Amino acid sequence: MKFTHEETLDGSSTYKNLEFNETYHSSIGAYTEALYKHVLACKLDSLAYKLHAEIGDPLNAPEIRILDVCFGLAYNSAVAIQKIREINPAQKIEIIALESDLEIISEITNIKAAESYLEIIHEYIKPIAEEASSLESHSQLCGTLAFTKNNVSIKVLVDDARKSVKSLSDDYFDAIFFDPFSPKSCPVLWTEDFIRDVVSKAKPNAFISTYSSARVAKDAFMKAGCEIYEGPKLNRRNGGVLAQKKA
Repeated sequence: MKFTHEETLDGSSTYKNLEFNETYHSSIGAYTEALYKHVLACKLDSLAYKLHAEIGDPLNAPEIRILDVCFGLAYNSAVAIQKIREINPAQKIEIIALESDLEIISEITNIKAAESYLEIIHEYIKPIAEEASSLESHSQLCGTLAFTKNNVSIKVLVDDARKSVKSLSDDYFDAIFFDPFSPKSCPVLWTEDFIRDVVSKAKPNAFISTYSSARVAKDAFMKAGCEIYEGPKLNRRNGGVLAQKKA
């Protein structure tokens, strides 16, 4: 086992990856971090309200498309589903996620969190986690985990993110959650080339969220054609980079 279980301050659980010597979430809370640093930072609540108000028939509202880079324990994607469906239960959502580690996806069914959140996990994420668990022994697997229910479509591309991102359409996503391990621990996912590829998949004016405030992150997102803002601090000295793709 390459993980150890960690409790966070909001009662949601995360893991520490012993290979990278980093936890998947900060101590402030895995759920809290997903909600404020990613879902709300990317203005997905505002987008859901806007679509709900503008479209007379909520069933015909345009799809909200999210790219989740480093799916991990699925908090970012699951909280996005929860928040959007609170605003419009009929809203169509498409999530495409990049992840190379089947083992961490398999651990999703073991996390602890508020019951309302676990209901989302059970309904939308558990089937993906169970499929990952059944495939875990195939360590070299490159493929797709997918599940669709109630206008929510989730597809996890299991491969090196630097390869799988190239298969995605440009100018496609309404929001991107960028959540690799830190630039110090995982520098290959913070290069200018990879971040440029990621930004190219966002629609003009879409937000790309991350927890890191490192100079390498700021520089790479600016060079990729983004305006840079500071994300929520959540008891840290600095907020992470919040990038917005220029129109």
